Formats: sequence, structure tokens, C-alpha cells
Amino acid sequence: MGQNKNHSSAVSRHGNNAEQGGTEHAPLTLAVTGGKGGVGKTQVALNLALVLAKQGYRTLLLDGDVELANVNVMLGVYPGMTLEHVVLGERTLDEVLLPVTENLDLLPGASGVPGCLEMGSQDRETFLENLANLERRYDRVIIDTAAGLTSQALHMVAAAHLATIVVTPDPTSMTDAFSLVKVLHRKGYRRTPSVIVNMARGATEAQTIYRRFSAAVSRYIGVQLHYLGAIWRDETIAQSITTQRPVAMMAPEDPSCRQFWTLADMLTVRWSQGVQPANGFARYWARLVRRRHQRRQTGEAAGRQPSSEASINEWLNHFRERLSSSRDDPLLQYRLITGVLEALGEEIDEDRVEALQTGLAAMNWDAASNPVRRSAAAHFDQLARYVAPPGGTTPEEAMALSKGNGSSLDRLLSSIREND
Repeated sequence: MGQNKNHSSAVSRHGNNAEQGGTEHAPLTLAVTGGKGGVGKTQVALNLALVLAKQGYRTLLLDGDVELANVNVMLGVYPGMTLEHVVLGERTLDEVLLPVTENLDLLPGASGVPGCLEMGSQDRETFLENLANLERRYDRVIIDTAAGLTSQALHMVAAAHLATIVVTPDPTSMTDAFSLVKVLHRKGYRRTPSVIVNMARGATEAQTIYRRFSAAVSRYIGVQLHYLGAIWRDETIAQSITTQRPVAMMAPEDPSCRQFWTLADMLTVRWSQGVQPANGFARYWARLVRRRHQRRQTGEAAGRQPSSEASINEWLNHFRERLSSSRDDPLLQYRLITGVLEALGEEIDEDRVEALQTGLAAMNWDAASNPVRRSAAAHFDQLARYVAPPGGTTPEEAMALSKGNGSSLDRLLSSIREND
């Protein structure tokens, strides 16, 4: 497709609200997220944004993936500049904004917003104000979040009016999505997430997958979900990645394209039913960055050494090196891992418990054999009974209860897979 540098943005082509005689407003925002990679999250976000633009909404697509730039690849657009260059003061927001089609612009590198914390006070406030002004020019904002349980992904979900979780028939997709809903709920997220079933083999399979997933979430987390729709397994959609021509660019009558028009219509219905107030992307991050800056100043005033992303990464790299070098000595590796966990447990609180759960869920379970996964689930189940034993039992009795009853992961998978 290629980038057209002379292609003006959706806003400059049609003017902003103030120029058209209206008043600037906060756009409706949707975060498209998923518990793991490979579920088609970016494809859903991109095609939805394209359809909304065709429907006449001035639409901004935020590429919020921390590491990958899948939106750029799917469009055949390879920007030389991202939001990070704005944070560094090398470019303006308008200079990194990429026009895609009529009414649709792409802001690459949206995950770089937290970097403005390193700016000077005046530059930071100017950047945040410019980001808010940019957002207000649009009617709809679609956020393609990073996959999984990263802090950026969770924050982007929290910033949106609505969030939709993309799942597939793959059981690991549903267990990872289950973990995502659990973490969001634990963090205080109280909106109703929507669900899109991708790669389904038809309406019956899609509805069945949603009902089982929704039932498990309702039973074990106490959260009610909303079914937004489904996308069928389609060779045309799969080929669109290679051709770098999203199916939403086809005629609306095309069956592959029509699915995303249906999703967009359902999304419009959902928005028309009223959404809970949200800060919006720019305002949410402005508040978050200002709070972090205030905490940093408080820590410096108290004489505490502020932590940084660089120092944390340096420590993590050192830990990985130690872990790798201890492979030939199982006892040394055991001591290294248990020592880190013991240090975490010296001042245990709910945030550290949540961090442990998030870290365990983010481990590469897909690469583990079934016996290893069953063993891990059994150990976690045993730990749960030890930490919070059933009423009237001692921790020792609770440890014994965990044997032979099946693992928590097995029970969750069974709940998702079981017949209606």
C-alpha cells in the first residue's frame, strides 16, 4: 500500500469540530485487547477502524502494542517516526500522524506516552495538552492494545469507554482471556467488557464458545460479559495480511468485509445504549503521568533513590544471566528462584500477590508439555489451599486435601469446554 506523504489527515481534510461550527467533544473510545498474542486482535481493531471511517466517523487508530507494529505491517505502511519521537522533542504530533484512508488516521507507537514522564515540566504539560487537542478532533478512537497482562495494556483498557476482548476457539486463548478479566477486575475495572469470538467455524460454534467462556467468568470472577459478535474463519482474511489489503477495504457486500460492518453496527448499538464515563486516552494518561511525577518528586524529597525503567531492565538482565548460568546446578537454580520469591513475600500485600499471579500467567505455558502444565496446576491448587484453607481445616489438612482432586486449571478448562 505504501505511505503517501502528501495524503492529508482526516481532520485536515474535513476540518475539526470547531471549524465546522460545532464544539469540540471527547470521542467514544474502544480498546481492542486479548489475553495472548495470535488471536487476531490487531486485525479486528484495524478493520473496525476502517469500517467506522467509511461510515463517516473521523477515526483515530492508536497502535498501542509495546513491541510489535502489526498495524503498520497489515497496511503496508512503515513510518519512520512514532510517538516516541514526539516525546523526545524531535517531531510534532501532526508530523507522526499517518493518514490511512478517508476519515482514518494512525498514530504509531502510542505505547510511548509514559515516556513523557522524563520530560521537563513545561514540555510534559505541552505534550499532554497537544495529545488531548488531537484526540478531540475525532469522533471515534480505536486502541489496539498490547496482548496479555502488561501494565500498558491494562491502562489502555482503563482509558477507554468500552473494551472488547478477542478470543478464539483455542482453549489457551480463553484461559489467558480469563486471566485478563480477573486482573482487570482485581484492579477495580467495573465496566462490562465485550467479547468478540474470532476464527469461529460458524454462528453455533461462536455462541457456544462465548457462553462457556462467559459462564466461567461469571462463576469464578463474578463479572458479566457482553457478546459483541464473531468473525468466521476465512481464507480471504488470512490472505489479507500477505496482500497488505485489509478486508474492510473491499466492497461492503463482500462476505469477508460484511462481517466487520456487522461488528461496527453492533458497536454503534452498544454505544447508543450509553457508556460509563471514561477519561479518554489523553486525559487518562495525563492524570496517570502527573500522579507518577508527583510520587517521584515525593520520593526524591524523602531522599529515596528513584527507580527507572533502565535500572529495572539492568537488574532483570542480570537475573536472567544468573538463571541461565545455574542450569547445570539444579540446587543453585532452586535457591535463586526461591530466594527471589521469599524476598517478595517479606512484605506481602495485594499488589504483590497480583504481580505474582500476573507473572505466573505470563509464563510460556504454551511451550510446556501437558504433564508439566498439569503438574504446575496441581502445585498452584495445593498452594491455594495452603494459603486460604477451607474453613475449619488446618494448613496441613488443606495441603492433604489438594491431592487427587484435580487442578484448578483442569477445572477451569473443563468449565469452558463442558456442554451447555
